[in-house]
Amino acid sequence: MDWSDLEKHFSAARLGRYRASCNGDVARAAKAYVNNMLLAEATMPMLNVLEIALKNGVHQRLITLYNRSDWWESWVSDPSFTWQVREVVGAKAKLQRRAEALTPDKIIAELPFGFWSSLFNVQFQTVLWKDLRLVFPRCPKPQRQRHTVSSALNQIRELRNRVFHHEQLLWLSPSLIDLHGKAIEVIGWLDPKLPPWLASYDRLPTTWAAIQPI
Repeated sequence: MDWSDLEKHFSAARLGRYRASCNGDVARAAKAYVNNMLLAEATMPMLNVLEIALKNGVHQRLITLYNRSDWWESWVSDPSFTWQVREVVGAKAKLQRRAEALTPDKIIAELPFGFWSSLFNVQFQTVLWKDLRLVFPRCPKPQRQRHTVSSALNQIRELRNRVFHHEQLLWLSPSLIDLHGKAIEVIGWLDPKLPPWLASYDRLPTTWAAIQPI
């Protein structure tokens, strides 16, 4: 396919960033677009492990805190959790449209990454942090601060959104490989056995190395 075909299917606006970053060289820009797809694919194992381990870790801590598996119901009348309650309502509606049971496990699976990262926001410092810090038992004590964890999770959330919305990953700042390193660090805070297990399936470092320089 030539450049005009790519623009026809993927839009000139989407491809414009690649063309500009390659100084107008459409051959290099087309290759960069392909490389971006390969990088997006290679991020999936890391994002999968981090998101699922995080949400299950938070779920278990909040079960203990509220002494109920549907802990979000404790927030219904609390204005501090208005946005989070709205997200739960949305998750329930999606399950109902698919005629699926509204079990805690189903609701947990349906809630987006942004829901989980939001629980580390500053407004929950006194309400949740004392318990949620225990989700990261191997985080070094100097780093086990709410703002440190929140910042890391928000960086990963933004990366996840870029990947899932098919946006460019090649020229990020911090770079994709640096963000990947931060995500692996956070996974290690959850459980130090996870990063070496993930390494067997994580192709992002080798994919990143293979496409340099762009």
